[in-house]
Amino acid sequence: MFRTLIYAAALMTLAGCGRDYLDIKPKGKVIPSTYKDYRLLMNNSNDLVSSYGADEMASDNVEYYEQQGLDYLGTATFRIHTWQDDVWMSTDNDAQWSNLYKQVYLANVVVEGMKTVTDGAEKERNQLVGEALVHRAFAYLSLVNLYAVQYDASSAASDKGVPLLLAPTTDAKLNRASVKAVYDQLLADLSQAASLLGITSTSAYEPTLAAAYALQARAYLLRGEYSEALKAATKTLEIKNKLTDYNTAVADPRNTFPENRSNPETILMKTVSNSYAWFSLSKDLQAEFKDSLIDLRYKILFTTTTDPFKGHLYYYGEFLSFDARLVGPTVPEMYLVRAECNARLNNVAAAIQDLDLLRKMRIATAAYVPSAAATSEEALRLVLSERRRELCFKGHRLFDMKRLNKDPRFAKTVTHTYNGQTYTLKPNDYHYVFPVAPKLIQLNPELEPNERK
Repeated sequence: MFRTLIYAAALMTLAGCGRDYLDIKPKGKVIPSTYKDYRLLMNNSNDLVSSYGADEMASDNVEYYEQQGLDYLGTATFRIHTWQDDVWMSTDNDAQWSNLYKQVYLANVVVEGMKTVTDGAEKERNQLVGEALVHRAFAYLSLVNLYAVQYDASSAASDKGVPLLLAPTTDAKLNRASVKAVYDQLLADLSQAASLLGITSTSAYEPTLAAAYALQARAYLLRGEYSEALKAATKTLEIKNKLTDYNTAVADPRNTFPENRSNPETILMKTVSNSYAWFSLSKDLQAEFKDSLIDLRYKILFTTTTDPFKGHLYYYGEFLSFDARLVGPTVPEMYLVRAECNARLNNVAAAIQDLDLLRKMRIATAAYVPSAAATSEEALRLVLSERRRELCFKGHRLFDMKRLNKDPRFAKTVTHTYNGQTYTLKPNDYHYVFPVAPKLIQLNPELEPNERK
């Protein structure tokens, strides 16, 4: 029944939207019509968990130092990693786009369908609609930061965003809404979801009130609206605030490090859409771990001894529990959002308090020393450095680079040199924005490509 309902809802196989789909009412299939039917659709972890993941390859966290590492990358991934104009071949699919628009479509099916459903308790129906709105908001927040320029209040109303689809149709025109319109919609979705959701769930991929607030915090931070981000992060932490103490896992991380689904830090389980599990740490990122002898993240999540890349420092966090990398909101992210906002708003003591709540869980107990900052500038730099260490390979760095490039204090140029050729990514470069796959444009000619040159 579950899989039948998925196909009956015309779940897409290519782009998640457009005009190349399965029949919306296939003969002999059951169309969802009851609360239980729509509950089954929202329980579809296969399509609602996997999201994006190629972003890390375009960030300054990753750099390869030997041919063996480069050979690990596929053609499209190498082009993403070296910020080339052309990434996709004419027949290539883009898993990020596909997965995120599948989530949009499923959410739209539920939001629209639940308007006429009368069975089930009202609280259950509200919960279901709230979950769908959170999934849709997460998808659009990810899409607009992958496939559009950084939000800028002065130009967001005219900057090209992504197609904004709010109904479960399979033949919509894919004209691109503005960056502002996409953010306005996803924030409206999250506001509505917050009025419908409860604080508990039966699984880590089922959105709760904390997830709605956490995504608000993420969105407002990306927009540079620090007072609003501070409020949302605080609301999140009032509901969910437990941190995992890495001191308890460092001796035997393989058997004691928690899985995403059972980790108390997970607010909403969203994971990467690709199979890349090994990342060669850039020298720049390695320098951030200057306290590597006492930073337990360095000891637990990185390795220099495991095949296939012996002798180089690689991230292999998901091998601890055989999990995919997590890109959904977490408790540590919320502490860091609140700390950054407080630093920017000149609340230095509050910023350092949240920063050290997290650091105590990541630094060897015997070597822990409290942070100190005399000014908001010092506090902000401490928080941003901690944010990079804590959230590396968790779906944040490229988005952080885009927003921080708007501030001359933090703008940076990144280079890679491979086989005698140097590739450069300058601040606010068009190559921070992922290209739209040519196959999608061929199917949907109104879908404007991103500028790449």
